Amino acid sequence: MRKLFVVSCLLSLSQLSVAAPFSPQETNYIKLDFQNQNGSRNICGGSLVGKDLVLTASHCILDNWAGVTAYYGRNFENQASARRDNAQPNWIKFDHHGVAVDLALLKLSQPIAGRNGAKIVPVVAQENCASGIGAMQAQRRMDDQGYQLGQSLMQVSVANIVRQGPSPLANGVSLLANGNVGRGGDSGSPLLSPQGVQVGVYNGNAGNVSAFAALCKYASAIQAWSEVLSPSGAQTTPPGDWVWPSDRRRR
Repeated sequence: MRKLFVVSCLLSLSQLSVAAPFSPQETNYIKLDFQNQNGSRNICGGSLVGKDLVLTASHCILDNWAGVTAYYGRNFENQASARRDNAQPNWIKFDHHGVAVDLALLKLSQPIAGRNGAKIVPVVAQENCASGIGAMQAQRRMDDQGYQLGQSLMQVSVANIVRQGPSPLANGVSLLANGNVGRGGDSGSPLLSPQGVQVGVYNGNAGNVSAFAALCKYASAIQAWSEVLSPSGAQTTPPGDWVWPSDRRRR
């Protein structure tokens, strides 16, 4: 079976824990820069989960958002965009649609999967929650001091997930790591298993704990809303190791 590795790296977890920021040649990570109707901006991370679909945190998409620029692929050299579409909404905030969790999906104006190193990340199977416990890979756009890395750069840090439990920041179920793994600006960024399967989305820190939305509890909702936003994008060209909730086989 083909394995998807973040930025095609074969670094060990011990190496990743001290890895310096680097320019990826290929990655599922998406840098999101939102423009709001009042002229302000906010930055977040996200992951490519369909050919034109980005998974991020609900709180990243402010109620007054007007548009977003997505930086992706090799050294984040490419850009895609999305303008807010109220007539045919091109975003879903799960906590506004009956799913109490800090997750959201955003449809870009064009497909980007396969372009210039942009990779679709496989999502954990529904209720396969054991796969998210232990040393996981947190993808980031911020450094440890909370400053944004250069546009071409990202970082992968180790998040030691010790348990699953109620979110300390919002409604829903979280994967909880000891210590502060991310910083403001990392919200929405993906948490991956060592095998490259996305198991969480960074929601923030609560004291000395980092909280990631536990995707094993929401994989079926991600599938359902993906099909609403992008009927062809969610189903026609999934990667070979995509794990839909209906496929309970352990990969």
